[in-house]
Amino acid sequence: MTTAETANTEQDTMASFYRRSHFWGRTTLLVLIIMCFAPPLYMSFVLDAHPGWGVIATGLVGYASFIGIMWVLEPITYYPTLGVAGTYLAFLTGNIANMCLPCSSAAQKAVNAEPGSKKAEVAGVFGIAVASLANIVVLLIMVIGGTYLITLIPPYIEGAFNFVLPAIFGAVLGQFAYKTPQYGVAALIIGMIILFSPIFSLIKIALCVALTITAVLFMEKKKGNI
Repeated sequence: MTTAETANTEQDTMASFYRRSHFWGRTTLLVLIIMCFAPPLYMSFVLDAHPGWGVIATGLVGYASFIGIMWVLEPITYYPTLGVAGTYLAFLTGNIANMCLPCSSAAQKAVNAEPGSKKAEVAGVFGIAVASLANIVVLLIMVIGGTYLITLIPPYIEGAFNFVLPAIFGAVLGQFAYKTPQYGVAALIIGMIILFSPIFSLIKIALCVALTITAVLFMEKKKGNI
């Protein structure tokens, strides 16, 4: 098989992968949306426990004013790392920042995939899928016997849980900064500046990502790589 034929085969395979990802991603998310609305609709119109549209509108406006901006920023922020299928799966599963994103990065690292490549995208999907299954198992255990298990954890260990998420982000930063230390330093500096700046907290992550990407592109342009 020639190089051109191999390239065409890879393009056809990825095109089929994207079509199936969009179909199953939209289907499963639509089913999830219906399942989320089913209980309140049942309680409101079957059990006659509707609280009133005014209360619902007030709650929606209050929640949207606090977190609504992330409905737009999170898909844009996470898509470059997660890819098409990974984005669908991650938003279906949840825990994107502290589970899906690190597991996707770890899977890409395990197969030596270049970030942003097709290989990295496919590997990231497997990482998220395995993490989601592990998360379900852990949740089942915690739901069944979580209260009892928590009583067995010493207070000093329970307090250490507050450092889990920063440790995950630090590990991800170290993983990518190892190959290109200058980008890691730039990301760390930008992150620290934004962290201690009087900026609206909901846009700090998205702003940090956008500025870091801009800085990396600027450095690559100075090197003549783009």
